[in-house]
Amino acid sequence: MEYQLVRSKRKTIAICVNRDGSVTIRAPLRATQSTIDRFVREKQDWITEKSTQMAANAAARKNFEVTTGSTLSLLGQDYPVEQGESVAFTGSCFTIPNGDFKTLKPLLVNLYKTLAQKIIPERTAHFSKQTALFPAHVRIGSANTYWGCCSGKNSLNFSYKLIMAEPEVIDYVIVHELSHTVEHNHSARFWKLVQGILPDYKERRAKLRLLEKKLQKQGWS
Repeated sequence: MEYQLVRSKRKTIAICVNRDGSVTIRAPLRATQSTIDRFVREKQDWITEKSTQMAANAAARKNFEVTTGSTLSLLGQDYPVEQGESVAFTGSCFTIPNGDFKTLKPLLVNLYKTLAQKIIPERTAHFSKQTALFPAHVRIGSANTYWGCCSGKNSLNFSYKLIMAEPEVIDYVIVHELSHTVEHNHSARFWKLVQGILPDYKERRAKLRLLEKKLQKQGWS
Protein backbone atom coordinates (compact mmCIF):
# COMPACT_ATOMS: atom_id res chain seq x y z
CA MET A 1 0.00 0.00 0.00
CA GLU A 2 1.35 3.41 -0.95
CA TYR A 3 1.45 6.10 1.70
CA GLN A 4 3.30 9.23 2.65
CA LEU A 5 5.36 8.88 5.81
CA VAL A 6 5.73 11.89 8.11
CA ARG A 7 7.94 11.55 11.17
CA SER A 8 7.70 13.91 14.12
CA LYS A 9 8.15 14.11 17.88
CA ARG A 10 5.05 12.07 18.61
CA LYS A 11 4.65 8.92 20.69
CA THR A 12 2.31 6.82 18.55
CA ILE A 13 1.71 5.90 14.93
CA ALA A 14 -1.39 7.43 13.37
CA ILE A 15 -3.20 7.02 10.05
CA CYS A 16 -4.65 9.93 8.12
CA VAL A 17 -6.79 9.26 5.04
CA ASN A 18 -6.83 12.53 3.10
CA ARG A 19 -9.75 14.09 1.24
CA ASP A 20 -8.46 12.81 -2.09
CA GLY A 21 -8.14 9.24 -0.80
CA SER A 22 -4.36 9.31 -0.35
CA VAL A 23 -2.89 8.02 2.90
CA THR A 24 -0.47 9.70 5.30
CA ILE A 25 1.18 7.79 8.14
CA ARG A 26 2.45 9.89 11.04
CA ALA A 27 5.08 8.12 13.10
CA PRO A 28 7.57 8.81 15.92
CA LEU A 29 11.10 9.71 14.91
CA ARG A 30 12.51 6.46 16.33
CA ALA A 31 9.87 4.08 14.96
CA THR A 32 11.49 1.48 12.69
CA GLN A 33 10.26 0.98 9.16
CA SER A 34 9.32 -2.62 9.94
CA THR A 35 7.17 -1.47 12.87
CA ILE A 36 5.41 1.09 10.67
CA ASP A 37 4.84 -1.44 7.87
CA ARG A 38 3.42 -3.98 10.33
CA PHE A 39 1.06 -1.35 11.74
CA VAL A 40 -0.13 -0.46 8.23
CA ARG A 41 -0.69 -4.14 7.34
CA GLU A 42 -2.79 -4.64 10.47
CA LYS A 43 -4.98 -1.68 9.53
CA GLN A 44 -5.00 -2.34 5.79
CA ASP A 45 -8.68 -3.34 5.47
CA TRP A 46 -9.81 -0.19 7.29
CA ILE A 47 -7.41 1.99 5.29
CA THR A 48 -8.60 0.53 1.97
CA GLU A 49 -12.26 1.03 2.86
CA LYS A 50 -11.73 4.60 4.07
CA SER A 51 -9.46 5.50 1.16
CA THR A 52 -11.97 4.18 -1.39
CA GLN A 53 -14.74 6.17 0.27
CA MET A 54 -12.72 9.39 0.36
CA ALA A 55 -11.64 8.99 -3.27
CA ALA A 56 -15.28 8.47 -4.31
CA ASN A 57 -16.30 11.57 -2.36
CA ALA A 58 -13.51 13.55 -4.04
CA ALA A 59 -14.73 12.45 -7.49
CA ALA A 60 -18.32 13.37 -6.57
CA ARG A 61 -17.20 16.82 -5.37
CA LYS A 62 -15.32 17.39 -8.61
CA ASN A 63 -18.44 16.63 -10.63
CA PHE A 64 -20.87 18.46 -8.35
CA GLU A 65 -22.64 21.48 -9.79
CA VAL A 66 -25.87 23.41 -9.34
CA THR A 67 -28.01 24.04 -12.41
CA THR A 68 -31.68 24.57 -13.15
CA GLY A 69 -33.38 21.32 -12.30
CA SER A 70 -31.08 20.69 -9.32
CA THR A 71 -32.21 20.96 -5.72
CA LEU A 72 -30.67 22.85 -2.81
CA SER A 73 -31.23 22.15 0.88
CA LEU A 74 -32.52 24.68 3.38
CA LEU A 75 -33.69 23.86 6.90
CA GLY A 76 -33.74 20.17 6.03
CA GLN A 77 -35.89 20.56 2.91
CA ASP A 78 -34.83 20.24 -0.71
CA TYR A 79 -36.02 23.11 -2.90
CA PRO A 80 -35.91 23.17 -6.71
CA VAL A 81 -33.46 25.42 -8.53
CA GLU A 82 -35.06 27.52 -11.26
CA GLN A 83 -33.88 30.06 -13.78
CA GLY A 84 -33.86 33.65 -12.53
CA GLU A 85 -32.21 37.01 -12.86
CA SER A 86 -30.15 36.59 -9.70
CA VAL A 87 -29.16 34.11 -7.01
CA ALA A 88 -32.01 34.21 -4.52
CA PHE A 89 -34.43 32.17 -2.42
CA THR A 90 -38.09 32.94 -3.04
CA GLY A 91 -39.58 30.86 -0.25
CA SER A 92 -40.51 28.05 -2.61
CA CYS A 93 -37.39 27.71 -4.77
CA PHE A 94 -33.85 28.90 -5.35
CA THR A 95 -33.19 30.96 -8.48
CA ILE A 96 -29.92 31.30 -10.38
CA PRO A 97 -28.93 33.19 -13.55
CA ASN A 98 -27.00 31.65 -16.42
CA GLY A 99 -23.43 30.73 -15.53
CA ASP A 100 -21.22 27.86 -14.46
CA PHE A 101 -21.08 26.61 -10.89
CA LYS A 102 -17.61 28.07 -10.32
CA THR A 103 -19.08 31.53 -10.90
CA LEU A 104 -22.35 30.92 -9.08
CA LYS A 105 -20.89 29.16 -6.03
CA PRO A 106 -19.65 32.31 -4.19
CA LEU A 107 -23.05 33.91 -4.74
CA LEU A 108 -24.84 30.83 -3.39
CA VAL A 109 -22.52 30.75 -0.38
CA ASN A 110 -23.30 34.42 0.33
CA LEU A 111 -27.01 33.67 0.07
CA TYR A 112 -26.70 30.79 2.52
CA LYS A 113 -24.72 33.02 4.88
CA THR A 114 -27.45 35.66 4.73
CA LEU A 115 -30.14 33.08 5.48
CA ALA A 116 -28.06 31.61 8.30
CA GLN A 117 -27.49 35.07 9.79
CA LYS A 118 -31.26 35.58 10.00
CA ILE A 119 -31.99 32.28 11.74
CA ILE A 120 -29.04 30.95 13.75
CA PRO A 121 -28.44 34.00 16.01
CA GLU A 122 -32.19 34.14 16.69
CA ARG A 123 -32.27 30.46 17.72
CA THR A 124 -29.14 31.00 19.81
CA ALA A 125 -30.83 33.87 21.66
CA HIS A 126 -33.87 31.65 22.24
CA PHE A 127 -31.80 28.95 23.92
CA SER A 128 -29.71 31.49 25.82
CA LYS A 129 -32.86 32.81 27.47
CA GLN A 130 -34.02 29.26 28.16
CA THR A 131 -30.73 28.03 29.64
CA ALA A 132 -29.07 31.22 30.96
CA LEU A 133 -26.02 30.32 28.84
CA PHE A 134 -24.98 33.51 27.06
CA PRO A 135 -22.21 33.69 24.42
CA ALA A 136 -19.97 36.70 23.99
CA HIS A 137 -20.66 36.84 20.24
CA VAL A 138 -22.41 34.80 17.55
CA ARG A 139 -20.82 34.73 14.11
CA ILE A 140 -21.53 32.94 10.84
CA GLY A 141 -18.50 31.84 8.83
CA SER A 142 -17.30 29.45 6.14
CA ALA A 143 -15.68 26.76 8.28
CA ASN A 144 -15.26 23.37 6.61
CA THR A 145 -13.98 21.44 9.62
CA TYR A 146 -16.78 22.09 12.11
CA TRP A 147 -20.47 22.96 12.33
CA GLY A 148 -19.95 25.19 15.30
CA CYS A 149 -17.24 26.06 17.79
CA CYS A 150 -16.85 27.96 21.04
CA SER A 151 -13.72 30.02 21.65
CA GLY A 152 -11.97 30.35 24.97
CA LYS A 153 -13.73 33.70 25.38
CA ASN A 154 -17.15 32.11 24.70
CA SER A 155 -17.58 33.49 21.21
CA LEU A 156 -19.66 31.10 19.11
CA ASN A 157 -18.89 30.54 15.43
CA PHE A 158 -21.17 28.54 13.14
CA SER A 159 -20.64 27.30 9.60
CA TYR A 160 -23.12 28.70 7.10
CA LYS A 161 -23.71 25.11 5.95
CA LEU A 162 -25.56 24.44 9.20
CA ILE A 163 -28.55 26.27 7.68
CA MET A 164 -29.00 23.28 5.35
CA ALA A 165 -29.87 21.08 8.35
CA GLU A 166 -33.26 20.44 9.88
CA PRO A 167 -34.31 22.95 12.58
CA GLU A 168 -33.97 20.38 15.38
CA VAL A 169 -30.43 19.61 14.19
CA ILE A 170 -29.53 23.30 14.11
CA ASP A 171 -30.84 23.57 17.66
CA TYR A 172 -28.64 20.65 18.72
CA VAL A 173 -25.48 22.33 17.41
CA ILE A 174 -26.47 25.60 19.09
CA VAL A 175 -27.11 23.89 22.43
CA HIS A 176 -23.85 21.95 22.04
CA GLU A 177 -21.85 25.15 21.63
CA LEU A 178 -23.75 27.05 24.33
CA SER A 179 -22.92 24.21 26.72
CA HIS A 180 -19.24 24.77 25.93
CA THR A 181 -19.51 28.26 27.44
CA VAL A 182 -19.45 26.57 30.87
CA GLU A 183 -17.81 23.24 29.99
CA HIS A 184 -14.93 23.73 27.53
CA ASN A 185 -14.57 20.00 26.99
CA HIS A 186 -16.57 16.86 26.19
CA SER A 187 -16.63 15.49 29.70
CA ALA A 188 -19.51 13.61 31.31
CA ARG A 189 -20.61 16.92 32.85
CA PHE A 190 -20.76 18.47 29.40
CA TRP A 191 -22.96 15.74 27.93
CA LYS A 192 -25.18 15.77 31.01
CA LEU A 193 -25.73 19.48 30.46
CA VAL A 194 -26.60 18.93 26.78
CA GLN A 195 -28.95 16.09 27.64
CA GLY A 196 -30.69 18.18 30.30
CA ILE A 197 -31.59 20.70 27.59
CA LEU A 198 -32.18 18.26 24.72
CA PRO A 199 -32.96 14.74 25.99
CA ASP A 200 -33.00 13.44 22.39
CA TYR A 201 -29.66 15.00 21.43
CA LYS A 202 -28.26 11.65 20.23
CA GLU A 203 -30.98 11.32 17.58
CA ARG A 204 -30.36 14.90 16.47
CA ARG A 205 -26.61 14.26 16.32
CA ALA A 206 -27.20 11.18 14.15
CA LYS A 207 -29.16 13.32 11.66
CA LEU A 208 -26.29 15.81 11.60
CA ARG A 209 -23.87 13.03 10.66
CA LEU A 210 -26.11 12.01 7.76
CA LEU A 211 -26.04 15.59 6.47
CA GLU A 212 -22.27 15.64 6.89
CA LYS A 213 -21.95 12.56 4.66
CA LYS A 214 -24.21 14.18 2.08
CA LEU A 215 -22.18 17.39 1.97
CA GLN A 216 -18.91 15.46 1.75
CA LYS A 217 -20.05 14.48 -1.75
CA GLN A 218 -20.83 18.04 -2.76
CA GLY A 219 -18.55 20.90 -3.70
CA TRP A 220 -19.29 23.44 -0.98
CA SER A 221 -15.93 23.26 0.79
